[in-house]
Amino acid sequence: MAEPKLLPIPPTMRSLVAPKYGPPSTYQVQTLPTPTLTDPHSVLLRVHAAEVSTGVTQLASGQFRLVASPHFPLPLCIGGSGTVISIGSAVTTLRPGDPVYGLYFKHGIFPPPTCGFASDYVVVPADVLLPKPEGLSFEEAAALTGSGITAYQCFKRYFEMRGMDIKSAGAELEGKTVFVTGALSAAGSVFAQAAKNVFGARVVATVSTGKMGLVEGELPGVVDELVDYQRENVVRRVGKGKVDLVLNSQWDMVGLFPLADPGTGAVVSIASLPGPETLRRMIGESKVPFAGLIIWLVSLAYVWYDFKLRGTNVKHDFVSGNPGNREDLEASGEWIASGKIKAVMTVVDINDIDAVRRGCQMVATGKGGLGKLVIKLV
Repeated sequence: MAEPKLLPIPPTMRSLVAPKYGPPSTYQVQTLPTPTLTDPHSVLLRVHAAEVSTGVTQLASGQFRLVASPHFPLPLCIGGSGTVISIGSAVTTLRPGDPVYGLYFKHGIFPPPTCGFASDYVVVPADVLLPKPEGLSFEEAAALTGSGITAYQCFKRYFEMRGMDIKSAGAELEGKTVFVTGALSAAGSVFAQAAKNVFGARVVATVSTGKMGLVEGELPGVVDELVDYQRENVVRRVGKGKVDLVLNSQWDMVGLFPLADPGTGAVVSIASLPGPETLRRMIGESKVPFAGLIIWLVSLAYVWYDFKLRGTNVKHDFVSGNPGNREDLEASGEWIASGKIKAVMTVVDINDIDAVRRGCQMVATGKGGLGKLVIKLV
C-alpha cells in the first residue's frame, strides 16, 4: 500500500482564540505558530473539524479563574477530528494519514485543558483518539467526540448503581422508560439514541416549543413521547414515579426526582453538582485552592439531594465524562461505528467569524442551539 501523501507543515496556522477573558462576541481567528510534536506519546493532527463545549466558553469567560490562569490569546476547543500528520516515537497504534477523532481531556480536569482543537493543527495524546469510521464525516465524528463517551459512562453508572455491569446487563432496560432532558441538545440527542438503539428502552424526552417539529427529522423513531417543557408541567405530564432512568443535562435535577420510580428508579446527571468522590477524581493531583472546603460543601449538597429523596430507594449520581478510560472510550466508539448513535449538529465555517460567535453564544447560554456546535476547518 502506498504511503499517504501529506502536505508540508506550514510554520503558522489559523486558530480560533479568546484574545482575553470575555464572551463569544470577542472571539477572533488569529495566526499562531504551528505546534511542534515533542511528546513521544502524542501525534500531530491536521484538524478537519472541532467541537465546542460549554466548558470551553466558561474557561474563556473567566469562570475558572480560581483554578486556571490561561495564557492569551487562548486557543479554543478540546475535541474534534482530523488526519494524523506525524507521530511520536512511542506511538504504535496510529500512523500518518490515519483519520481520527477524540477529546483532549482526562481526569483530573483542573486546570482545564486548552489544546486548541479549533486550529489548523493540534498536538494530541494518541490514547484519547479513535479511528474515524469510514462512513462518518469529519464533522459528524467531531460532534460525537464528547457526547459519545459521556453517554456510555452515564449508562455504565446507572447499571453500577443497580449492581450490574454494563457489558452483561443484557435486556435490563428493554421496554423500560428512560427520560431525557433536551432531546435535541448535544448530550440529550445521544442519550436518547443510546436508550432506544442500544438498550431498547421507551424514550420520553423534552424539547422547547420551537423545536417540537424538528425531533422526528433529527431522531427518526427514537422518541416515543415528546414533552414541550415550555408549555407543560413535565412531572404532571409524564407522571410521578413512572420513569426507570432519568438522564439529566439541565441544572434543575431536583425538580426531576419525582419522575423516578420510588422503588427502583435512578437519576444520572451531567449538569448538577458532582458527588464528593467524583469531584476528587475530577480534581486529581491538581492543587486546587480550598479543595477540601469545596468537597465538603459538595457533600452538604448531596445531603440535600438525599433529603429530597427520603422515603424512596431512588439512586442518583453525577457523571463527568472521562475519555482517559480507554476501555470506555473504545466501547463508546463501537456505538458510533455501528451507527447506533448519530450526530445531531450545527456546522459553521471557521472563516465565518460571525456565525462562529453566534453559535458559541448559544453554547454558552444553552439556548437556541441545535445539537453539537461543530467548527469546520477543512
